[in-house]
Amino acid sequence: VSTQSTWGSENQMKLLLAATLVLMLSAMASAVTDSQQLGPYAVSFDLNANYQVQNAQPIESETANAYQMGLFVDNSTYASIGITEYAEPTDATLMVFKSMLPMSMMLQGLNVTNVEDMTIDGKEGFLVTSAPLEAVAGAPSTVYRAMYWLDSQNCECGPVSVGQTSVIITSTFPQDVTESLLSSLQVVKGEAAASTQAASSTQSGQILPPAQAIR
Repeated sequence: VSTQSTWGSENQMKLLLAATLVLMLSAMASAVTDSQQLGPYAVSFDLNANYQVQNAQPIESETANAYQMGLFVDNSTYASIGITEYAEPTDATLMVFKSMLPMSMMLQGLNVTNVEDMTIDGKEGFLVTSAPLEAVAGAPSTVYRAMYWLDSQNCECGPVSVGQTSVIITSTFPQDVTESLLSSLQVVKGEAAASTQAASSTQSGQILPPAQAIR
């Protein structure tokens, strides 16, 4: 009886290990990393959704260059990734932008409900959660906006930080998809790996949902 019991326990353990392995392989297969070229930057992320990639034409000036990518499902479900590269070091104190970004969202008709610190791309950042002040048919019910700096450093000039490259992410995807995007996002200067999604370019410096971009 003891031998049969031991044999049964070993079989149960093998079955459990096999089931665990199958689940791990399934999870790995479902998490597909996309890699896109955005100006001089390679942007990679995991986004658990079917989407269309749309790149805006770069905005270039003497003071800064701006690059923006849109990830669209439809007119109300999308995300955008914007990279601004300044010609000279500028104020990158995160606390300042944690006040300024929610204020700008409020001026856009959004009610900010939460601001939380978040590590994005291995850097200190923050996430703002908001909702439209007035419900509009077909409009997103929740808008997320996150920000971080690629190269922020403490300044010897005082209790501030300086940097030259900021990244702002806006998303109307559900919370779990947005968190997947933010937790997997990586931005590096260089060439992107082969992309799983072809990107199309618009003729303006602004990312628009597909229906609006056609106009």
